[in-house]
Amino acid sequence: EQKLLEKQVSGKTYTDTTELNEQLKAEKQALKEAEKTYMELHTAYENDRSVLQNCAVYLEKGKKLESEDQVIKSLSKTANGRLSGSAKIDFETYIQRQYFKQIIHEANKRLLTMSNHQFILKLKEEANTGRKTNEGLDLSVYSLVTDSERDVKTLSGGESFLAALAMALGLSDIVERSAGAIHPDMMFIDEGFGSLDAQSRQQAIEVLGELAGDSRMVGIISHVTELKEQIDRKLVVSRTDKGSRAVWTE
Repeated sequence: EQKLLEKQVSGKTYTDTTELNEQLKAEKQALKEAEKTYMELHTAYENDRSVLQNCAVYLEKGKKLESEDQVIKSLSKTANGRLSGSAKIDFETYIQRQYFKQIIHEANKRLLTMSNHQFILKLKEEANTGRKTNEGLDLSVYSLVTDSERDVKTLSGGESFLAALAMALGLSDIVERSAGAIHPDMMFIDEGFGSLDAQSRQQAIEVLGELAGDSRMVGIISHVTELKEQIDRKLVVSRTDKGSRAVWTE
């Protein structure tokens, strides 16, 4: 057996494996550290990839929210009359315009008669309301004689009175129509007739007479002497030494 062993090691050189073992140990430690580093990097990579995916999702949501925000801002500016390049009419004024048009329509029915078919009222178009915020309820006057439109401020005193009276009557009609339980059965008009010529005054009285004939009471407070002959029943107020005195006359 010894000879066999000698034969096996014959011609071979003895090598000290201590250094190799140390190297192997170091390599194993390095491999272990590398595996640890790999796992740390892999974990970090997976986390980063998850964050990146979430970022993509949130970025898409952000774009959608930004788009919705632009729509909402545009709607808000439109509703508040602040949209650039358009008429400065807020939502409340827009709704008021729709009712105002109805009032003007009813008012013009009587204004045509009272003005002897001279003029009617018109609501200025949105494009012509200017650039100031909350405009939109401005009136203009359309002349049926000259086929032209002008500002309502150009009306004379008598014309202004007729227009105001027609608008009041138009408002009364719309209120009665939209609220069936409300029936304006009484109306008082204070002064204004002194600014009218005889023809306009007569036409206004005729319109008011038609109203009075529709089960409404129309009262006129005035110092115009000519009205005495045009009104059937009058409450005449006079001053005496003992104070004011009121007497009904026919």
